[in-house]
Amino acid sequence: MPNPLTITELTRDLKSLVENEFRNVYLIGEISNFKRHIASGHCYFILKDENSQISATLWSSRFNYLTFKPEDGQKVLVKGRITVYEPRGTYQIDVSGMQPFGKGDLQLKFEQLKDKLLKEGLFEESHKRLLREFPMRVGIVTSETGAVIEDFKNVTKKRYPVANLFLFPANVQGSGSIESVCKAIEQANKPEYALDILVIARGGGSIEDLWTFNEEAVARAVYKSRVPTVSAIGHEVDFTICDFVADLRAPTPSAAAEMIFPDKNELLERIDKIDYNIKIYIKNKVRSLSDSLNNFSNNYFFNRPLDVLNDYKIKNDEQYKVLEKLVKEKITSYKQNLNYKDKIFFNLSPDQTLKRGFTYVLKGDKIVSRKVILKPDDKIKVRFYDGDVNADVE
Repeated sequence: MPNPLTITELTRDLKSLVENEFRNVYLIGEISNFKRHIASGHCYFILKDENSQISATLWSSRFNYLTFKPEDGQKVLVKGRITVYEPRGTYQIDVSGMQPFGKGDLQLKFEQLKDKLLKEGLFEESHKRLLREFPMRVGIVTSETGAVIEDFKNVTKKRYPVANLFLFPANVQGSGSIESVCKAIEQANKPEYALDILVIARGGGSIEDLWTFNEEAVARAVYKSRVPTVSAIGHEVDFTICDFVADLRAPTPSAAAEMIFPDKNELLERIDKIDYNIKIYIKNKVRSLSDSLNNFSNNYFFNRPLDVLNDYKIKNDEQYKVLEKLVKEKITSYKQNLNYKDKIFFNLSPDQTLKRGFTYVLKGDKIVSRKVILKPDDKIKVRFYDGDVNADVE
């Protein structure tokens, strides 16, 4: 008869065999019964597929390095080693790394934050504010360099040149961008600016490029803004958390300017229509009064005091002329004001500034605004109205 093994001996043999054989395994499965110990922070859960399951352990030191929040029902890719727990004779996977399977980390973080803020009510339509029809003071939070601010200014100039724009520069990507955007929004909300609308804008890019506007701190800064907000991040197909929190979402920064500013040409057409309608109203009113006076004049009791009736007719004609003059003067004033503002925008344009003798310095394709940026032997370009001159920094 062979020598029998004790349960402990068998378990230890199996433990040695299993742990040496499966020291580095990758498993794909669905999380179930996920629990994190309150005191230790260690995590225990089941990893399962259609037919089988395995217990899993994730120590707190490794949990802190995860880029997402594990939840029941999530499909994940797990890396770890198989271990045997001797007292119960069971095996489990000791997880050393875990990531979502089928969805990227950023996409999952986006959905988790969106769900969190949705439950808190930050996206509720009841919190959305209507924008002013004729905004005069508009702020924009974006990079002070690049195409976004220039595109926004150009659209504003064409549509509604009487508006005043305020730039609140911010880093919109990379290290420190979250704090920079939040600070710019806070600055724009100061009472001295008295803004009608605040636009948060950034050009297109990948999900990584736009990620600053998917951060919780930025979303809450937009939500707390006293000034009504417009989110104009990326292209039409891009959606960020900022879009859901803001009072209005625009598909692009240029589209934001088109959405918030009326078109001056349409306004002039509306003024012309109002002018026409007022004239028609006055004519009809005068005709009605004239008809009434004629009726009175044909009346027996008014035949004799014909001079009185004639005086009323003359007064009606004079009132018509006065009203017509007032309307025309008002319309002329509106048109002159719009044209005056248009000329101011033109005179303040970069080309006109250069024409008056000013220049600016380019290093590569960026404008140099401080001398500390330049170093000896740097290649620079000085831009005049009639062309560029290359130079070296001494």
